[in-house]
Amino acid sequence: MTEQTVFSLENVPFSETRPCRWGDCDPAGIIYTPRTFDYAVELLESWYREYLGITWMVMNWERDMGAPMVRAECDYIRAPQPDQMITLELHIERLGRSSITYIILAKDDAGHHLFRVTLVSCIIQRPEIRSMEIPPEIRARMEAYQAACGDD
Repeated sequence: MTEQTVFSLENVPFSETRPCRWGDCDPAGIIYTPRTFDYAVELLESWYREYLGITWMVMNWERDMGAPMVRAECDYIRAPQPDQMITLELHIERLGRSSITYIILAKDDAGHHLFRVTLVSCIIQRPEIRSMEIPPEIRARMEAYQAACGDD
């Protein structure tokens, strides 16, 4: 890979903790729906960098690949509150030939589920924008991560 590889299977599933900011919510203090997707995609971007050792910019600009989302859905269990800390964790539900189904779980400090985001991404060849097989070095890391999380 082009970037320095920092791949490690310690501390799985991969997670990040962030605040639910007042600006992420409506005047009633309920998180705006699009922000949950922002949180999930930002976690996924960090995982690509830290676990796969590649950024989306490198994939797109140097390797002529991409990983656009082809499906997104969110189930809300409990509304996050402004100033509440949210821990997001990443799981891989399915690896296809070119597609990956990610599950991002959001929890509060007590471990209660707040929301669950499902993202389906497709690895594409650029500039043609057609699906391509997940490169073997990336697939191997994804499979190892999935197994370490017990998601396979």
